[in-house]
Amino acid sequence: MPSTHVSEYEQQRLDNIRQNRELLVSLNLIGDTHDYSTSAADTSAHITGRRQIVKEKKTQRKTSDAEASGDEAEWGGTKRPRSRITAQPSRRSKRLRGESAEPTTPAEDLVIETGDIRGLLSEASLHFTGPVLDSAIRVNGHYTGWVEPAVQERLGLESNSTAAWESQGGGKFSFKDPLGTGKRITKKSVPSGQSVAKYVASKLLKKNPNAYFYRHTEPGVVQWTGDWTDEERDVFLNVAREFGCGDKWGLFSTYIPHRVGYQCSNYYRQYVIPAGWIIDDNYQIDSTGHAVYVGKHKRSN
Repeated sequence: MPSTHVSEYEQQRLDNIRQNRELLVSLNLIGDTHDYSTSAADTSAHITGRRQIVKEKKTQRKTSDAEASGDEAEWGGTKRPRSRITAQPSRRSKRLRGESAEPTTPAEDLVIETGDIRGLLSEASLHFTGPVLDSAIRVNGHYTGWVEPAVQERLGLESNSTAAWESQGGGKFSFKDPLGTGKRITKKSVPSGQSVAKYVASKLLKKNPNAYFYRHTEPGVVQWTGDWTDEERDVFLNVAREFGCGDKWGLFSTYIPHRVGYQCSNYYRQYVIPAGWIIDDNYQIDSTGHAVYVGKHKRSN
């Protein structure tokens, strides 16, 4: 038999109901037909009964789960036992496990003390193996060529940078006045939707081809994006072998249709150097295999 004990909270609730009902009766809004003598017991029995039903359902589920986890033969092959996933222990760092961190190396201590990361870098001659070094192209970080001859002829470009600059009005070059007109280029003077750098480059096809081709392909040629093909890689390496590479990427890119200078620069740093296809002393390799520039920082027009 379920217990009829009423909690203090439940008793207070019932008292509030009785007081409200008595007030309604005194106002002749309802009739006094409710028997309060059994309210507490009935309510408590109802609540206790509900709890008992929930408890019985939980017990039934546990029994069903235990049966389902038994041998499948007990089901005559008609039911598949419920599979259970064993919880894996969570991974914790050494700090959370209360263990000491790995000791730093002398090279790492030097980086911490000086802020100079070069102690963690290695030269290509030390990073790569013999076969890679034997087949690698060696450059000094400079491109010595000019615009690809066929492109130069099609566009009517001069034969060198000095002639190109002077033939288009000359002037003093500076990064504040890249057109050499004596007027500073500002964002307000650029058509809406274009960056200053790309707008300026578009004006320099014949005056400064390196600047133009760094951000633009030959007029009428679609720029490709995405992974480089094996054929493009071979052309890249052949041009580097003949003229060197490492700067003047706009001029360099004229040998590779559909690519612009900054794409060649990124490809060089992210793929060519880390693969050991070209050895450039301006780059060293870090412990993760990435190329890090360690040469002098300068800008070329």
